Amino acid sequence: MNQAAEPLVYFYVPGYKPNYIEYAMTFYPMNIILCLEDGTPEDKKLEARYVVKNALQEFSDSEHTLIVRVNSVHTSHWEQDLEELVPERPARIRLPMVRTAEDLRQVERKVQDIIHKRSLNYSPSYEVMIECCEAIFNLGEIHQASRNIYAFTFGGTDYFNDCVAKGLVDPALEVRKAKQKLGEYCRSVGLQCFDTTYMAFRDMEGFREDCLLSREYGFTGRSVIHPDQVAVVQEIYGISIA
Repeated sequence: MNQAAEPLVYFYVPGYKPNYIEYAMTFYPMNIILCLEDGTPEDKKLEARYVVKNALQEFSDSEHTLIVRVNSVHTSHWEQDLEELVPERPARIRLPMVRTAEDLRQVERKVQDIIHKRSLNYSPSYEVMIECCEAIFNLGEIHQASRNIYAFTFGGTDYFNDCVAKGLVDPALEVRKAKQKLGEYCRSVGLQCFDTTYMAFRDMEGFREDCLLSREYGFTGRSVIHPDQVAVVQEIYGISIA
């Protein structure tokens, strides 16, 4: 797979919808995230796993960079996700809801076990999703837990919900503070940092303003859910700032 696809744009595609995946493959080369987690309903998890497996096989020579977002280690799905998809050698693996360094180590142990058992010539890297207050607190330890972290990514909706569940007074403010801390940390250690999706995809003015603020925080790219958002991400995150 092409490792040099557009580094700024990360386009989410639901893993259980093969027609959506085929449509995404018609775009110019970019990062395509085949999502088994939030983008796939619970009753479609098994189906999605095999749709994504087939897509990795069918589009193995694609100019896109194909990334798989597996289910969290806090679910019953993640081990089978890895068993089925690691042998297909996705360009990277996106890991949701990593709360502690041990969460990441647990995934790496499983992946290395699969690689060893199947004698795979494969060295995966990870996009680690920061989606709760605990993860922000443990950020440094999570980073030190693996040499194979390609980037940190932020999950805004889950972070907001975590703040609500904890009874914090202003969850929106807490989200902004977490994004700023994550962006500053990644900039300080020279690590890629990708911002959360912006679900109101028809609000292009609001999206542009949010991207500008995100860029100031230190984010280097962004996940998107709609083709109309791609040009804004290219424009804003392509700006070089000191």
